[in-house]
Amino acid sequence: MDGIRTELRGNASWITLDNPDANALYPGLVANLLDALRAADEHPDVKAVVLTGAGDVFCGGVDAARLSQGNPAEFGAGMVELFKTLPTLGVTVIAAVNGDALMSGFSLVCASDIVIAAEGARLGTTESSLGAWPMIASVPVLHALGRRHAFQNILTGDPFDAQRAYEIGVVNEVVPADRLPAATDTWVARATRSHMLAGGRRTADRFLSLPYNEALDAALTEFTYLFTRTTP
Repeated sequence: MDGIRTELRGNASWITLDNPDANALYPGLVANLLDALRAADEHPDVKAVVLTGAGDVFCGGVDAARLSQGNPAEFGAGMVELFKTLPTLGVTVIAAVNGDALMSGFSLVCASDIVIAAEGARLGTTESSLGAWPMIASVPVLHALGRRHAFQNILTGDPFDAQRAYEIGVVNEVVPADRLPAATDTWVARATRSHMLAGGRRTADRFLSLPYNEALDAALTEFTYLFTRTTP
């Protein structure tokens, strides 16, 4: 598929961003990434998706050269669809950050459930340092980091190093680059234990979008339905 490679490893679908220009995103790649994510979600044996990058970069953001040749509004709509789709999947989404995750690449990290990063990787938006603003890219960042740390990055355009990203809760584990695949496999095994993964992941994201009391009411409905469905 244009711009990505997919590989089934056990119960995980590994999706590798593969664009020689820093694995940057462009319309064809985003469309194929969406297709790969949906295919993984529908696969009966897949319980996790692992997002990673080819070479020593995770994702450098948007491929500006290709974007300038197309329709920015259409590309933006594709990016919005991608970030709307990720929370609706019934599989665990794991980012194996093999190198720098910048601009929209950082947004992919923030939209993931679990993040393992290679030592030395930089993570963050950098648009402000270039005199721009990460309009779409800022939304997953704001939701994942909270105002204080998100604004530190968005306003300055200075990315976090992997260790600092771990300290502020963006990254779950930092490992040497050569240990990243093995560490990711371990997280896949740990994060796919529940036989109720698909329904649970979707409800968890819905609970996060609701005010506290409303989330508890919704949880009661799901709890009751669970027992009604499983009781003869």
